Amino acid sequence: MFNRKKFSIPKRLIVAVEILLIVLLVQVERPAAALAGPSVYASPLHGGCYQVRPDRCKIHLEPFSIALAPGTSLVRFQVTAINAASGKQTIIYDFRPDLSNPPSAFFGSTYTPTSVAKDFAAICSNTYTVSLQGQDSGDGAMFNLGQTGQFTCPVGVYRIFAPRIGR
Repeated sequence: MFNRKKFSIPKRLIVAVEILLIVLLVQVERPAAALAGPSVYASPLHGGCYQVRPDRCKIHLEPFSIALAPGTSLVRFQVTAINAASGKQTIIYDFRPDLSNPPSAFFGSTYTPTSVAKDFAAICSNTYTVSLQGQDSGDGAMFNLGQTGQFTCPVGVYRIFAPRIGR
């Protein structure tokens, strides 16, 4: 038969192996939780600058659309002008929808701002980059949805030549 005394394992060794296994299991790296990405997107952002008067320029943005994820609604969006020389960021448009009836996406939809929201005051001769940030009800924060390349507002003499009517 089986002789216990011949094959006995000391209790201290068993306890030591158990502790070692517990330590190894605790130290196993667990994968980091994935960060949630935005559920709001936008069409490409195109823009530039034009001179209105000799001392005034305006930043113009081409029409853009903000795509909402299905089942979400638009919370807000902002257009920010970034001055290339100073790095200063200025919010030039801050949009918040009607809380009782925000633009929603039941099957996925887009929101396109009106043309009133696309021309903004700028300083002639300055170089800018324009950024669009947005958030829908599926996001916990604002996300950068698009950005233009750098452009410089023109400088020059602005003249309107009106024809003379002679007798």
